[in-house]
Amino acid sequence: INDEYAFVVWLRDSRINTRLSIPYVPRPAPAVTISDEQRWAAVDLLLHDETLRRYTRIGGLFTLLFAQPLSRIVAMRTSQVTIADDTVHVAFSTLPIQMPTVLDDLIREHLEHRGKSLYASRDTGWLFPGGNPGRHLATENIRGQLVAIGIKPYENRKATLFQLAGDIPAPVLAELIGI
Repeated sequence: INDEYAFVVWLRDSRINTRLSIPYVPRPAPAVTISDEQRWAAVDLLLHDETLRRYTRIGGLFTLLFAQPLSRIVAMRTSQVTIADDTVHVAFSTLPIQMPTVLDDLIREHLEHRGKSLYASRDTGWLFPGGNPGRHLATENIRGQLVAIGIKPYENRKATLFQLAGDIPAPVLAELIGI
């Protein structure tokens, strides 16, 4: 639409056609297409289904619980995770957020397994290292696996954002999750 609009503006400015216009079409209000029950069922699946890859479970949970886009999740660094004796904190933005118990266990397992993997000798600091040296995991790796089990990341992220925006003041939410 931007190109068409620019063309019409050029036509008017050059006085080639001063009567041509593009009608305004209002954007529809954002809609949530995932119910709270569906979202929490997906959270439950990701928390407890050990047949799924750990990085898919963690990435999906970051989307469903903290409204993080997959493109940001795959580019996370290990420095964004702080592990204490009994807690795990993840900084999606500037403030670290304490993870729920089952998720913090998943993150601990992921970091432990990651440290023992074949790629550990060439560690570049990615939380989710990809198969290519020095690169993080591709977004499609997590997205495709989530979709295959019936979880739609974009729709679930919107539902999470709506739920969080109803519970937390906007400035606080923006600082916590980096939006």
